[in-house]
Amino acid sequence: MRHDPAFRTAPGKTALRAARLLPAGLLAAALLSFPAAAQGPNPAPAPAAVPMAPAPALDPVLSAVQERAADTRVTRSFTLSDLGIEDAVVLQGMDARRDIYLPVPAGVPLDGASIAVEGDYLRGDGGRTTMVVSVDGVPVYSRRLEADNGSAAATIAVDGRPRETGFVRFGTAWSSVIGEYLCADERGIGNVLKVSPKTRFTYSYDAGAVRNLATAWSAMPGSGSILVAGGTLSKDTYDTAWRLGVALESSGKRLRVKTLPAIGDDVDLTGIQVPASLRQVAPFSAFVGAGTYRIRDASEIGALLVLPGSPLGADIAVADAQLLSGVRGALDALGARLGNAGAAFGEWRAKAASLGSVTVAPDEVSLQFLAGRPVIAVGGAAGGKAAQLFDSLWRTSLSSSTITIRAVDTAPENPSSVALSSLGPAAGNIDVLARGDWVLSFDLAAATGGKSLPSRLNLDVAASPGASTSEPVVAVFLNDVLLAAKRLEATGHPEHISAAVPPYALAARNVLRVTFQRQPVSDKCRETPQAFPVAVLPTSHFELGGSAPGGDFLGVISAMAAGGKLVVPDSYLATGKTSLPRVVRAAAAAGLPASTSTFDVAALGAGYRAAGGFLALDVPVQGVTLKARVEGERLVVGTDDKARLLDISGLKNVALVQAVRGDDARGIVWQSIGPVPMTPAKPVRLSRGDVALVGVDGTLTELTASGAPIGTVRVADTDGPSGTLQRLWQNSADWGLPLGIGAAALFFLLLIRASQVRRRGN
Repeated sequence: MRHDPAFRTAPGKTALRAARLLPAGLLAAALLSFPAAAQGPNPAPAPAAVPMAPAPALDPVLSAVQERAADTRVTRSFTLSDLGIEDAVVLQGMDARRDIYLPVPAGVPLDGASIAVEGDYLRGDGGRTTMVVSVDGVPVYSRRLEADNGSAAATIAVDGRPRETGFVRFGTAWSSVIGEYLCADERGIGNVLKVSPKTRFTYSYDAGAVRNLATAWSAMPGSGSILVAGGTLSKDTYDTAWRLGVALESSGKRLRVKTLPAIGDDVDLTGIQVPASLRQVAPFSAFVGAGTYRIRDASEIGALLVLPGSPLGADIAVADAQLLSGVRGALDALGARLGNAGAAFGEWRAKAASLGSVTVAPDEVSLQFLAGRPVIAVGGAAGGKAAQLFDSLWRTSLSSSTITIRAVDTAPENPSSVALSSLGPAAGNIDVLARGDWVLSFDLAAATGGKSLPSRLNLDVAASPGASTSEPVVAVFLNDVLLAAKRLEATGHPEHISAAVPPYALAARNVLRVTFQRQPVSDKCRETPQAFPVAVLPTSHFELGGSAPGGDFLGVISAMAAGGKLVVPDSYLATGKTSLPRVVRAAAAAGLPASTSTFDVAALGAGYRAAGGFLALDVPVQGVTLKARVEGERLVVGTDDKARLLDISGLKNVALVQAVRGDDARGIVWQSIGPVPMTPAKPVRLSRGDVALVGVDGTLTELTASGAPIGTVRVADTDGPSGTLQRLWQNSADWGLPLGIGAAALFFLLLIRASQVRRRGN
């Protein structure tokens, strides 16, 4: 202490000043040890020292649980390949653009959203090459590419505003200008931009912002996962699960099936991230650094049901009594193990795993939470109605978190046409400089209206005038089959294109592409090239009335457009995790509607007596003529032993699929080859043949058992007078037979009169 005169003459004041200089923890000791003389002439007796109680230590388990209860973020990350884009997106030419729609929760703010663009470029023709990336039509990144080749990788930030449409539009534009002069030839092919399927979209959102079923459905990424109970499933549960799986696949989402594990089961924990606050808390601590982990008790299952990023997190749960009981028991075991943190765990459980505290009626659909993210809980007997409810017609109207389904329908009984706008999302107006594509993907079952195949495409388009005097050209392709082409007047008014739809152009999964081409500059190159808008109008539609020839895959698919029967062996019920994806991929390939079909299970060793339209997997079928057969690992194609198309043994990871017919039946038989049934990882395409070999990567070979060439089918409807007469006759059923015959006869007389006039003129 410093030497200060005030210290000697005013001890009380000095003590107060000294107290300010002492640490807070030494203040009490300094006052007690101060001399009595320094306290005045009549000192009071010193009070007894009162020990200070230490602050209570915070329970680390309670602290960790409270922290997790406050964190409601859900993080999603997926690549373009997860959306079904298997090959690189290639852009080349003077001006090329491509938009890709990335799914996000509709109307929910995003956090930390970004697109990690992966790709590369080639610049063999030189010139000026530029890459531009846009988000929702707004350019956010541009780069001039000047080397002969190199990487086009970039990380693009995406703003967090809510998207009411449920999509972020990721656009890529490529510009290549080779010549220095306006009229130079720009048709070089050496300048190319390739966007890799590894391009990744990552974002987070608040799980509490998802408040209805429509938003929960839109929150699914490119793949959709279904959680079912472990062990042998009931018939109703299996029936509900395959229908929901088909609904997911029809929406362009790849199905993944998850089962609730039991004690002793192995769980793949690769990539799981245990939060730092839980790494010292059992049972979460057992998951740190684990690859494949064997479940030791029920509390570990409960830990996986609340942990964000858990392998048990699902988008849909078939909430039968077996699953709800298992989830509830596992969460109760975890709460008992956490001990004093029980109250805080109850709050966390309500936010992260509410599925374990509810009862879901058999015909009910409700919004719950599991593993920290929204899950659509579907009652054990609501599969068919729920699958139809999540059709695009009704999906956006599901503004509630809990509904009871009594009846649902999506179309009139006998439709005569199907609007293109009802078959799936597609861009509206597109700007075209040299070439632009309008693309629509749809299932054949969705385009039949439950009645018959599409027979004619009526397309209404509009194009604005351009700087060039050359008329733009529109070409229409169905599964890369050219249906029609036309020069447009390009006045901004609607123009009509009508094209027959031949049966050989159809498949179970179809891609309709409308290509617009413009002359990019005006006459004598006096105008700067600019893009001008074109549009496919919402009045565009398919006319129904076509029929499929013969007993090939296409004929069976059309026969089951209004519904069929799915038959599986009872062994499938015990292997739901592996058999359900196989059933869903087969049903999608066969065009089996999830909402109107029936389901049956064949007992061990029993067969199925074919009737009506059906799809049978690994079940013996009676009453039909098989075109190929499987004997263990042996495959024989051809019914005549003296003239076999194929006789081979030793095949693995392959299935035989064939279209068959009987007296009153038409269906598809799926038979696994070898002891281990194969499940396709990619969609299966069946179209023109009647026998196919299917592997993990989809359809391997498709042929006709008779050896006839595939695709030699007469076009049922053509343009010209004969085609018009044929359509008049076909429409007689709708007009009334006398009126139809009269219209056809009148048209025939007009043809005769026109022929007479032409002869007189000659």
